[in-house]
Amino acid sequence: MVRRTSRRDDGRRDGSNTSTTTRRRLLGAVGTGILAGLGGCVDGVLGRSSIDTGRAIRDSITVSFDGTTATVQYGVPAATYQAARDRDAVVSSAAAAARTADFLDDLAARLRERADSPAAGVRAAQSLTAALTYVTDAASTGEREYIRHPAETLVDGEGDCDDKAVLLSALLSRPAFGYRAGLVMPRDHCATLVARDDLPSGLCATPLAVRLHGTEFVYVEAVQRVTPGESAMDYGERSLLAAYRDRWYILDESAVLNESIKTVSRGATKIVSRLF
Repeated sequence: MVRRTSRRDDGRRDGSNTSTTTRRRLLGAVGTGILAGLGGCVDGVLGRSSIDTGRAIRDSITVSFDGTTATVQYGVPAATYQAARDRDAVVSSAAAAARTADFLDDLAARLRERADSPAAGVRAAQSLTAALTYVTDAASTGEREYIRHPAETLVDGEGDCDDKAVLLSALLSRPAFGYRAGLVMPRDHCATLVARDDLPSGLCATPLAVRLHGTEFVYVEAVQRVTPGESAMDYGERSLLAAYRDRWYILDESAVLNESIKTVSRGATKIVSRLF
């Protein structure tokens, strides 16, 4: 699915923009607030949407997996999309939305129905997030860091690694799959975590994994259709810094500290409210 324009400005597809600047979101600090990757952010000026919040925004996307190609339709409540736009764009908010995005129940079920096995279902979900246009936050929102809710990623038809990872975790946690999911942050990247015991047997052999509260979680890419447990081509040599499931877990304290020092030295507009 390719969109020529983003709904980031006013919810329209025709490239027009009738919105006016109404607010400036301020820093939302959570967990790795100083990190350039997935912490708090200084959200800049975004116009409010002019879409009708009483309707559903409908679209479709084509997924390809295991030699199968299918077009899957979905709908996003306009009110949900509007609410997602009107909040601080931080990972805690996006992660909460991923857990409660009931409108994704139907989309996850459609993906699972088109797959002939649980393993194929996971690959179908990965195909969906990989198919969405990859775009940086700076290019699509004008912000250095902006974490989209699943509703925004689908309606905008685009996102970066953290937006895709949040959407993939949301899909895989819906009843059609029922997996325990979270997020993991390699250096300058984000991917989905899925509890290894929940994944179909044989889907991943010797995966990248982290252990949180006694549960092993497997690294699952959202930007490329690679085998769960393997990293995307551009991120294979990067260490895992932190993982998020209900709260942040530090996996590499020295790397997190180094990233913090580099961020400060660059003069980034960040305020440190909490370090681990």
